[in-house]
Amino acid sequence: MKKSVLFICADQWRWDCFGFMGHKYAQTPNIDKLVSQSTAFTKHFTNIIPCGPSRATMLTGLYPFIHRSVINGTPLDKRFTNIALEAKKLGYQPTLYGYTDTSYDPRELKKNDPRLFTYESPMNGFDPICHLPHSNPEPWAEYLKKKGYKVENPKKLYEGRSAKNEEGFVYKAWEFPTEVSDTSFLTDRVVADLQNTNNPFFMHVSFLKPHPPYRVSEPWHSLIDPSSLEPLITNIEKEKRIKQHPLMKNIIEYYEVNDNHPPEINYSKLTTKDIARIQAIYLGMCAEVDFNINKILKALNDSGQANNTMVIFTSDHGEMFGNQWMFGKKGWWDQSFRIPLIIHTPNCKTQIIDQMTESVDLAPTIIDWLGGEIPVDWNGRSLLSIVESGKTKIPSREYVIFEWDFRELYENKSLKKIKIAPEESNLAVIRSNEWKYVHFPAFIPLLYNLNNDPYEKVNLATDPKYDNIKAEMLSKLLSHRIRHSERQMANLKLTPAGPQILHGPPHRQILES
Repeated sequence: MKKSVLFICADQWRWDCFGFMGHKYAQTPNIDKLVSQSTAFTKHFTNIIPCGPSRATMLTGLYPFIHRSVINGTPLDKRFTNIALEAKKLGYQPTLYGYTDTSYDPRELKKNDPRLFTYESPMNGFDPICHLPHSNPEPWAEYLKKKGYKVENPKKLYEGRSAKNEEGFVYKAWEFPTEVSDTSFLTDRVVADLQNTNNPFFMHVSFLKPHPPYRVSEPWHSLIDPSSLEPLITNIEKEKRIKQHPLMKNIIEYYEVNDNHPPEINYSKLTTKDIARIQAIYLGMCAEVDFNINKILKALNDSGQANNTMVIFTSDHGEMFGNQWMFGKKGWWDQSFRIPLIIHTPNCKTQIIDQMTESVDLAPTIIDWLGGEIPVDWNGRSLLSIVESGKTKIPSREYVIFEWDFRELYENKSLKKIKIAPEESNLAVIRSNEWKYVHFPAFIPLLYNLNNDPYEKVNLATDPKYDNIKAEMLSKLLSHRIRHSERQMANLKLTPAGPQILHGPPHRQILES
């Protein structure tokens, strides 16, 4: 019988906010139960932030320096294939519930095509059964209207009330009951389709929560008492952090004076009490998603197809959660890039894997499960052999690579004063278990010993004693970039006999041999 895929993504869920990870306050009993029947990768990283670029990476199997959709709104080149298109080659009709935040290539669209005016289009190849973008969740709005709720403008459903005057945070439950929340609405659509299908399927389910707005319906709003949370670990005082690196001042200013953040937060007025409340709401949003995932998994079991289905749970990126004086996703810190990855198959091993994996590994793993051929240009590795046998033909990763394009900081006009070009407004990180090296085209680098300095307080890059370590990490970063350059037609040669493969298989296959 043909295999199926249930691919679940929850937006902005950091790696450690689960019961199975030992978090004291996270209430995730259903995901914890899934982990007890699955392989969980606890050192999994996205290769880029924020949402759109991360999902482009996850769904194309390509590093960001290849696909170059590096900020929300940067088009994804039409020449790239993706997981949905590859699944269609195998006879599947991939369906989407939620969103992929895809920015279409303008060269393939007509002048007035609506996809030219948004970064939240569904990725090519997916059938958007229930497209629910953050900026305009029309299907949910229509559902609320049918239930008797007043919705004047779907585009304002997620806005809420802005913090005013001396308010640091608007601590207020969502006005809609949890039974009609966006999370419940999307879940009900998925459950209904699982109940009505007898054929193999490829479902991609993408929840907005725990992404902002930091609001959730009862009982989730009151699930966690903010006063019970341990004092926030800010890691380092804001003033010292600003002095540590030239970019930090720009990041802090971006948060405090720019409108591109949740309106219910006033960063310049935040108190420790406000931060505890935001953390409690975030954990409540996670709990709501966990509750609804249980409904989806129950429907899968009731459908009779669980014994032939790969279930994946992951996120597109993490959440700063108040660390480094920030919320959301920014910078080079693990809190923004480290995310959950749980994979269940009927024959999987129940295990916790602490070797490092990346979001580029998701697409190859799914295609491998479906029995397809992994595209030669994809950068990721299939994790299927680890999931089903506990072993892998490919050596464990020595390091992971991720990056952040911060040209959007220009919106607060601070970076213009530094006089760096947009193409210099990015950073690349190479992270091993012990070291993290951050490279900037226009700024001094950063180097942290993660064993001795897990909160990244002390930059060792300026200390001559660590020049050898810095050079070694930079060399590995450069080698990685060269090794994963886009092949295109570089490995073909035109000969009298016609086009011939010039030299060997991709790096991934060499490692497997």
